[in-house]
Amino acid sequence: MSSDFIHTLSNILSNLEFVDLSHRLEEDIPTFPTHSHFYHLKWENPDDPATMFQFMMHEHNGTHVDAPAHYLREGVGNREDAWIDAIPLQTLIGPCKVLQLAGFDNRNLLSKCHIEDWEANHVRIQKDDIVLLNFGWHKRWTTSKERYQFAKDWPGLTRDAALYLAEKEVKAVGTDCIGLDCCGSTEIPAHDVLLARNILIMENLANLDLLPDESFFIAFPLKIKQGSGSPIRAVSLIPKTGGSMT
Repeated sequence: MSSDFIHTLSNILSNLEFVDLSHRLEEDIPTFPTHSHFYHLKWENPDDPATMFQFMMHEHNGTHVDAPAHYLREGVGNREDAWIDAIPLQTLIGPCKVLQLAGFDNRNLLSKCHIEDWEANHVRIQKDDIVLLNFGWHKRWTTSKERYQFAKDWPGLTRDAALYLAEKEVKAVGTDCIGLDCCGSTEIPAHDVLLARNILIMENLANLDLLPDESFFIAFPLKIKQGSGSPIRAVSLIPKTGGSMT
């Protein structure tokens, strides 16, 4: 790696703003109804003066990514590449398209037609893109007693929408809702379609309304042996005012 490359990369990054797309992990965050909660506990040892805590959490608490193993119905024990520790690092790095869907009627599912309409009025989704869906749901995130509303009546994808994104060969699909399939879905078409094709799913993203139609996305999962998912610190890079991505 030459010093010229490092200098060029440093200059590019200095012209970019890092937008944090992850919610803070803390006790009393919203959780999926069947999942355990996040706990952050003081850890004290009389032989160690350091300040320390331990945390206990579900793999799918907070802003997180689902590994293919999360919903592979058969043969998962023979699929070492289906676990989160086997996911290539570059899978959650790349060009990103952000569909701003705030105000979308959550009584309806987001269909292939909705996505095609968005593309016709904005930009085309390309192979290896990371697609993020902003339903405005992240604004309901809270640690107050109202947090239970976050895990009720959220919108999601139809099967034809999931198949359309899979045919596009995107790398990952993310949502600011607690699930990519709608509340109460028994068929879970988004999970079945995408994870079976090694297209990762991210949920509980934040601040998607701060992003333009296109940005550059970066996230890394923890390297959990045979993990069905992992918390992530998700970030999008956008140009600062007067800056550029080149």
